[in-house]
This record gives sequence, C-alpha cells and structure tokens, in this order.
Amino acid sequence: MNRLAALVLAATGVLFFPAQPARASSALEILGSPTGANALTARLFSRNAGATYFNPALLPEATPKLEAGFFGLLTRGKIHLTPRPDGVDVPLSIYDTSASSTRPPIATADLPNPRSDTDEDDHVLYAVLGIVRPLAGKYLVFGFYSLLPVNDFLDEKGFFPDEREQYFSNQLHFEQLGDRLSATSFAFALGSQLNDWLAVGAGIDIAVVTRSNMAVYLPDAAHQENVLLDPDIRTNSKFKPYLGAAFRPSPSVAVVATLHLGTSNDTNGENQVRMWNYQTQYPAGLNYVPQIYTLSQGNEPARLGLGASVVSRRQVEGRPAWEVGLVAVAERWSQYRDRHGEAPPDTWHNTVTMVAGGNVAWRQRRLSFDLGYAPSPVPDQTGRTNYVDNSRIVSSASIEAPVRLLGREVEAGFYLFGSVFIPRTANKDPNATHPVVDEFPDTAIDIRTGLPATGAAGLQTNNPGYPGFDSHGFMLGAGFCLRIAR
Repeated sequence: MNRLAALVLAATGVLFFPAQPARASSALEILGSPTGANALTARLFSRNAGATYFNPALLPEATPKLEAGFFGLLTRGKIHLTPRPDGVDVPLSIYDTSASSTRPPIATADLPNPRSDTDEDDHVLYAVLGIVRPLAGKYLVFGFYSLLPVNDFLDEKGFFPDEREQYFSNQLHFEQLGDRLSATSFAFALGSQLNDWLAVGAGIDIAVVTRSNMAVYLPDAAHQENVLLDPDIRTNSKFKPYLGAAFRPSPSVAVVATLHLGTSNDTNGENQVRMWNYQTQYPAGLNYVPQIYTLSQGNEPARLGLGASVVSRRQVEGRPAWEVGLVAVAERWSQYRDRHGEAPPDTWHNTVTMVAGGNVAWRQRRLSFDLGYAPSPVPDQTGRTNYVDNSRIVSSASIEAPVRLLGREVEAGFYLFGSVFIPRTANKDPNATHPVVDEFPDTAIDIRTGLPATGAAGLQTNNPGYPGFDSHGFMLGAGFCLRIAR
C-alpha cells in the first residue's frame, strides 16, 4: 500500500456511494416489442399494448385487452484479443522511476487479472404485462406496458473503455449489451383518433432511480473490517416523454412518425474524505478532500421514427387481410455518454436503422415477419478506446390465433426474435487521433541512478485492447403471450 492510500484508509471520512439506477426502455429498443406481432416494426404495425411505448397514436386501433406473457433471450457474444507483441508489457522497473500520472500504471506482472478474451453468455427471462383500455371510445385510449426481467430486477455493470480497465477485469465488454438487456421498463400513454385520417398519442417512459448516500467511518487502517455505516437510501422516478402520430391519406396507405427524446440516468456522487492529521491536503476553503464522479447508465439517444405501409382494403376480423411496410429510425448517438458519464473522444456516428415487415391473416391466424439492419454507431476503434459494438442483422416472426382457455376465448401468440452480430475487427493505429497511451514514457528516469529508465523505450501499455481485437455473436429469443378481452 502506498502512502497516499494509507492516508485515505486512515481517514475519518464521509463517503457517498450511489446505488445504480434502473434504466428504462434500453431492452425495448434492442428487442422491439418482444411479445407483439411485428416486434421490430411496432412503430408502424403494433395493435396491442406494445403501442403504448412504440407509437401511442396506434392505441385507438388496438383491441381493448389485458395481456401477459414471458420472453426468454439468449445472448452469445465473443471478443477475441489479438496477441500482444514483445516489448509492450510494463516492466517492474517502473516502480523505481519518476514516471507518474494521475493514474500510475501497474507492472503487467502485477495486474490483478490477466488480459483475457471475453465470452458473453447471458440468459434473461422477461415478464411482459400490458393493458389497452378506452376511456372515451377511440377519442381517448389508455395504454400501459411493462417489461420486467425475472432474473434480476436491477443489474448494473460498469467498466472503462480504455487502459483504466487494467485495474479491474482487464477485459473488453460489449457496450450495448450486458446490463442494458436487464432493463426494467414501465410506459404509460394516451392515444386519440382525431378523425378518419389522423391519430396522435403521447406517453411517458418511467425509470426507477435509487440513490444511496453512505456515510462510512474507518477508524483504523490496520483493521479494515471494523467500519461504521450510516446509509441514507432514496428512490424516486424519472420521466421521459415521447410522441406519436399516424396519418392515413387513403384506406390503403398509412404513414407514422414517432419521437422519443434522449435520456440518461446520471448519478452524481461525491466522496468527502477527511484525514486525521493531514489538513494541509485540503483544498482552499474546504475541510475535506472532494472526490466527484458521475455514473451514467442506459444512455439512450433521441430517436425519430418514420414509417409507411400499404394495406389491403379487405378486412379480416377488423384488421387488414395483409400489411407490408418499412420503418426507419434515426438515432442521435453523437451525444452518447458511457457508463462513467464520459463522452467518447472519437464522437460516435448518428445512425439510421431500417426494418421491413409485414403480416397476413391466414385461417383465423395472423402471421408476421420483420427483417432489418441496425448499424453500429461506434467508429473504428483504432486508438485508445475499446468500445465494442457490432452492426446487427435483426429479425422477428410470430403467429397469433384465438384459443379457448378455461371457457373463455383468448388470443394466444408465439414470438421469435433473432439477431446476428456482423463480425468486426479493430486494429490499433499509432497515428490515430487519440492513440493508445504510452504508460511508461521514454522520458522516465531511474530515481536511483539518474539515468533513463530500463525498459521505457517504445510503447508500453496495459490497455487490454492493444494491439487489436475482433468481435462477433448472436441473440435468440422466444416467448408467448395471452390476451384477454375486457
């Protein structure tokens, strides 16, 4: 333990550790409406409670029903690290030099975890609950929709996208997967059919945000198991509004538009460290050392959705006999903040996701299909950062039919989802705008001899992404849902 760490541990301190917040809608934006027909084109075709989130202007066309279902998702993702060349390890000799920075590197041999590949193997089971209920005919329809992970109501995993991860897992992680797929979502909306050709809707997406202020007193650094705690835990809600509209210029053509505002759940924390006999360490005007930080979970960009469809004039049980259409969703990823509230030094790209879909009535059943392309917003990771993300081919399929259950007629549906990560390779470039950091600079001096430090020449780094990596994977999901007319 170095001297500074000993001072902090021996401090009489007040430390505030915030519990992570639950994110809203992250999983929905990846999976679509998991137990709804046309899951990935729900902004255009949804006729169930999923319209509550994806396009509330479609609620007046949804059949008033209570729905409940389950959806299981399997994720397989692999990140393979390129072997490191000779001479890039940080040698033990760094401890005898003047090399210093705000984050002193550890000798490669002393890292708490060895650099290793990543094998994501996640299983998430979701419970889906929803309701559509007219309040004033089609002039005002209420919708509620929720997606609840059964395994983990709250799952948060932070990691750094650069050399700082050497102090922790020393691995790379998929930026858009992991804890973002364990999102709990609650959405409420109202939709209104204003006339034969125009419907509008608005809703709110609710996140449950928990903050815990933890006062910690550690009286003796030699006995770290002896601490006194004073927790102050608070839970509140954060609301994200969104809008939708559906325009029908003719009985056979429909055009929709949606707007979901960007949001992030930021937790601002501060450690206030008091030192027993080192008041000279305090900044001017304070009687403690402030340590301020931000955690940002489930950062989502503003999304503008546009869609158009052609529908059959023939009706089957109040729905067109067939529908086909295209949905484009523009996403403003250039404002992205990662899990530590930091903007990527190489700005992410804004993207447009394209999905084509359709459905058809067949013998009292309705079949639906979607196929699309979701580009990655992450630029090539040729420099210091290791944001791992792949463009994806996405698809969904479903079948819905009326069945008799306990003497009542209900609608039952079976749903499939698939996504393939397009393989991607990253190679570090010394000429990148923000290159990999040389953690043992050539200018380092041996404090014993006054000569240039041994092993400092060239690039030495513990960045787990150096000299490169490749990533690929897939997601598969299946679920069912029952809908009961009210």
